[in-house]
Amino acid sequence: MSRSRPTPNYSERLSVPAAYWVIALFFGLSFVTAVTFMLGELILLVSTIGTIAVIAWTLLAWGSLRIEVDADGVRVGRSLLEWPYIGTVTVADRAMRARVLAREDAFLALRPYVTGLVLVGVADDADPHLCWLVSTRDSESLVRAIEDNRPSGVAETTERSRLDSGG
Repeated sequence: MSRSRPTPNYSERLSVPAAYWVIALFFGLSFVTAVTFMLGELILLVSTIGTIAVIAWTLLAWGSLRIEVDADGVRVGRSLLEWPYIGTVTVADRAMRARVLAREDAFLALRPYVTGLVLVGVADDADPHLCWLVSTRDSESLVRAIEDNRPSGVAETTERSRLDSGG
């Protein structure tokens, strides 16, 4: 019997913007056309179809990152941070982003086409990650969803200063 996932209280999918599709297809197809044009129509056709398939697969996979807040905790992609291990949650500014990216012990779920960032502290000494840095289109809503859905018996146990202290 499989356990069903709870209904998310917050859900966001970081799909790739249309401009990325246009740019990728333009450059991919320009390259294929330039390289295979003189090799014949069949090779040109097969190369074009193959290039479109690879570009589509790459952009669809890259744009499938889903962020959810539900009864189990915070999900980013296939990763789950359960409620007892969620520490301080805050909107990350540029300085904080730079400090986190300089470390090797942060879980990163970043997309360059999304400007918002949320820092989620990890309150589990056994976890190799100090924090999660997550791209989001609406930072304030994600922080509010985590804070509003945090179970009443679960207190914030990680302070932001742990990141600053190097610990």
